[in-house]
Amino acid sequence: MKKSIPATLLIPIPLIFLFTLSLASCRKRTQIHLHDRHVLSYNLVKSYAEEHGAVNLILLDYHHDIRPEYEVINSVDWVGKLVEEDYVKKVIWLSGKKLLLPNRNARMAWLERSLKNTYPDTADKMRNAVQLVDWYDLHDLKFGDARGAGDFAGPFVITLDFDVFTKDPGNPPELFVDELCNWIQKQKPELLTMCLSASYQPDPENAWRWLNRFITGYKRSADWYLESGDFGEKEESRDDFEAHKKWAELPEVYKNAEVPFYSGGYLWQNAPAFLTKSLIEKKINAGNETAKEILYIWNDKKLKSMKQTFNEEKLHEMAALAKSTMHQFFEGKDFYAPNQNILTDKESYGVAVRFRNSEEDRGCLSLYTGIIYEDMEEAVQYCTKEALVDPRYTNIRQEEEKSLITNISVFSDWESMNSCYDFTPGLHSLLLEDSTGEKTLLQAAIALERNYSCEAFLSRLSNKAGLGFDGWKDEGLKFYKARTISYSAFEL
Repeated sequence: MKKSIPATLLIPIPLIFLFTLSLASCRKRTQIHLHDRHVLSYNLVKSYAEEHGAVNLILLDYHHDIRPEYEVINSVDWVGKLVEEDYVKKVIWLSGKKLLLPNRNARMAWLERSLKNTYPDTADKMRNAVQLVDWYDLHDLKFGDARGAGDFAGPFVITLDFDVFTKDPGNPPELFVDELCNWIQKQKPELLTMCLSASYQPDPENAWRWLNRFITGYKRSADWYLESGDFGEKEESRDDFEAHKKWAELPEVYKNAEVPFYSGGYLWQNAPAFLTKSLIEKKINAGNETAKEILYIWNDKKLKSMKQTFNEEKLHEMAALAKSTMHQFFEGKDFYAPNQNILTDKESYGVAVRFRNSEEDRGCLSLYTGIIYEDMEEAVQYCTKEALVDPRYTNIRQEEEKSLITNISVFSDWESMNSCYDFTPGLHSLLLEDSTGEKTLLQAAIALERNYSCEAFLSRLSNKAGLGFDGWKDEGLKFYKARTISYSAFEL
């Protein structure tokens, strides 16, 4: 008999994933669901099992994701919960490409430690459900369908965690990516879930490129879906906490502009251009509400146009100019305000230069609008000078120069918001106008750096405006938003 979980603890089923798809009769087109946290596979597998009966779960994952019973399902126990509830009858766990006997013994000892505080009957059930394999074992196994063919009778689901490529994947790791990609296609699964697991990836560039290699290498017809974590998503485990701490300590490695790691929705919002291109070519769909916002950003024509004008090279030049201006200012050179003309026929922008160290902001100045492309250099120099003597902070000293992170933000035109929630954190900078006409700006990059939710960003904005953290809820306020391209230079 299946045990139920209180409704308040269930993870929301992705909007588009309604597994009443009449899949019982014959093998159908594959659905591929991509996310960062593996827990988002829970409802997908559960829904499939409710439609077809208990499944064999092919778990391609360094971790077993089986833990004692917790009230809240998360990425370290979701597989165990499916076994406990009789949605999964067998877990074929591939934990590495080649597992020698000492490796196998260590993996099973790890599983035993995880089951130590579990009820004996439940522990036996989970233990007996797991079959540990390596690539060479898996390659020879045959998985059947409802008709009972194959080594494992009944329906099956495949779930791939990209952390499996981080532990002895062979040389080169890309070969293992290709092997698993080709093997999965031959199995023709009706459901494949994939998890990036950024918290377990030591090298962001490798992780993103492995994922892209799999996506481009998957040639079989399939319907692709993205499930995204929320903006402002918090850590779900100590492993998450330690990973995010490392990201903050080594921003030059983990916040690299081309291949960055962030939490929740910010991860996919800032995914590398080569990856978003590959997924758009797959006609990827949104599997939940946050993913809808992400896909809108990926396909936003105005944002694409801005990124063509202010590409990676241009933004780096602007950051380098800010640093050289700082050096010249300390040597006594002055810089003057650029022309700002909001009535110009030319495309105009806003710009901000902000300096921060590893702990706090040190100075910033923003010119909201009216800067044409030809005047951008002069605007960056002026903003730099003013940021160095920002009266909200102690003046930046010359000896701080090498330790400062330079952040450049470029704003599009400003649009009125339908409500205070009518924005996407990390994409839009906001202007708050109070009843006296006083305007206060909060840059999109702040949300990204501090992992703010929508409400946390609004609270920070209204407090900056002197209205308190709940001031944004007051009537009579006006809000404006602008698409924003942000760039942080950690070493210049």
